[in-house]
Amino acid sequence: MSAEIDNVLCSLSDKFEQLVSLYETTRIACDKMQQDNQSLKERGQEQESKLMELEEKNKRLLITQAFAAANGNSEEAKEKISKIVRDIDKCITLLTK
Repeated sequence: MSAEIDNVLCSLSDKFEQLVSLYETTRIACDKMQQDNQSLKERGQEQESKLMELEEKNKRLLITQAFAAANGNSEEAKEKISKIVRDIDKCITLLTK
């Protein structure tokens, strides 16, 4: 009977050690995933910031082109300014949603 209890205790001890090992492996993987997630969030924020800067630069270029065209063709300048105003209105609509 004592040998049987020893076998059960030994088996239980082995299973406990396996469980602890699996827990540690899972915890390490989880920590790595959290670090990766944070890194990706930061990268996404950087990309979003860069996108906003490029969109602003694009708007300024469009305005510059519209006024440059105004010297040669007023209808073309009016069309470009109207397009810019429509784009701004679309942005405002998206922001209010």
